[in-house]
Amino acid sequence: MKVKLPVVIKNEIVDKKHVFETEEKEFDVDMSLACQMRWETKFPELAEKETVIDYATRTSNLKSQNAAVILSKLKFLYCLFDTEMSFIQFVKMFDFTNEKYVKGLLDRIQEIFSLVMGSSSEKN
Repeated sequence: MKVKLPVVIKNEIVDKKHVFETEEKEFDVDMSLACQMRWETKFPELAEKETVIDYATRTSNLKSQNAAVILSKLKFLYCLFDTEMSFIQFVKMFDFTNEKYVKGLLDRIQEIFSLVMGSSSEKN
């Protein structure tokens, strides 16, 4: 399955004007056991407490737009995507200062959570 997220491609001041541009980036979703392995490798302190699916279930219900909640949700997405990027590189694709962008990003993240969590509950 493939999903798209809005990523920031330009965020700079040009001729005293703020230029903010985004594009859709496509990611392949991997819900195999490799997702859990990435979770354990990338976030061992969290993996000691819960599985990646348990973490996703818990964080999917958080509605806040603060950076901590967004980062929590991005951790799950990062483990869904089989990518060579570090987590820091992944997070740098997103901007938390543009309110309109953050709202759109959170809406898209929620869609992905619903899609993936719906898929995982159908398997049980």
